[in-house]
Amino acid sequence: MKRSNRVLPVLLGLLISVSLSGYLIVLPGTRVCGINLGWSSFTQAARVLEAELAWETRTLEVIGLDGGCRWYPVTSMGIIPDTERTVMTLRRPVWLIAKREYPLLLHVDEELKELWLDEVATHFSQDPVDASFRITQDDRVEVTDSRPGVLVDKDALRERVFGGGQWTEIPNRVYLPLIYTEPEVTSEELASYLPLEVIASFSTYYEDNNDRAHNIALASACLDSLTIDPGQVLSFNHITGPRSKERGYRKAGVFIGDQVVDDYGGGVCQVSTTLYVALLKAGFEIVERYNHGMPVSYVPLGLDATVAYDILDLKMKNCLDAPCILKARAEDGCLTVKVFGKQVPGLVIEVETRVIKEIPAQLVPDGAMDGNGLGGDEGGDVPKLRSGFMVETWRKYIREGNVVKAERLNSSWYPPEKEKPKSP
Repeated sequence: MKRSNRVLPVLLGLLISVSLSGYLIVLPGTRVCGINLGWSSFTQAARVLEAELAWETRTLEVIGLDGGCRWYPVTSMGIIPDTERTVMTLRRPVWLIAKREYPLLLHVDEELKELWLDEVATHFSQDPVDASFRITQDDRVEVTDSRPGVLVDKDALRERVFGGGQWTEIPNRVYLPLIYTEPEVTSEELASYLPLEVIASFSTYYEDNNDRAHNIALASACLDSLTIDPGQVLSFNHITGPRSKERGYRKAGVFIGDQVVDDYGGGVCQVSTTLYVALLKAGFEIVERYNHGMPVSYVPLGLDATVAYDILDLKMKNCLDAPCILKARAEDGCLTVKVFGKQVPGLVIEVETRVIKEIPAQLVPDGAMDGNGLGGDEGGDVPKLRSGFMVETWRKYIREGNVVKAERLNSSWYPPEKEKPKSP
């Protein structure tokens, strides 16, 4: 009886000791994210965990589209391991010895986390690429490839990397959750319009190797490879932009009323005029067009189209059933605009002008002063100023030599001179 009285306290003490052992040391077989911490004191366990994590040198490999990857220090992601709190979760009674796997608890800096998510999204996201038409050197129209875009699903990535504020395993890499976006214009859509061929072309000529020629080349480059969809209205001013020094334009002669003055962008009206006639020959509809106040040397009366940014524009509408593509070249004193579109077999479009009214030039009486303050020629009257003209522009649609349609497009008024243009 006395012996059993002695054994009972021993057994009770042993039971209490064993029960409390899970609160004194980390029970054997206990792991945090695969790191074995068994038989350690909790202080030792915290040191072992920090050493094994090697947090300052740890990186995360982020893998995006087509295997593209980038490594990020986990410290840059706003993630800090909360080793103290993690170790505290390992305290448990001995009868829970079967529980061996524990997560690593994290402290997350929300600001750094969101900055990292934004950086990853910016780096790995790709905008969709629309298909487009391309004109080859030998005037063939091809279609470039379209490509879908990808967006990083930030919400899914946030959950995948930071979800729950804990890791059950330490990730070495993460595959980005991606959202695919389709291009607005696909290669298949544009290819359905092929073949596209030259349906109209017009050329004008100018003196090369001066500031005016520089402006012509600069403005015509804005038109090159431009696509005009069915129903779309082309605005010359919108396409070419302001004619300013900051955009590379130089000073050259421009018409201001019936005067010629130097201003930035002189010569651009020859580009708008060449485009205007080419689009007329392609069958485009005139939305807005103005003629100069004086005749120009590079086209007949009635075929010019003057522009002044934010004041006068040339606008033409593609009323055809297919897109049209422009090819513009300014080389060696020749400016050519070609229009590529759907060829209508047997159809020819011609543009012509008719002078319907002329106001004769005024004459300087013999001995009178002319517009430059000089005396008139002796022996009779001499022309003082040029005549004025009212001109109509017509377009004809011709099949097999027969005019199947004729339309009056507009009229242009060139008033007679009131005084001679003064040189700048």
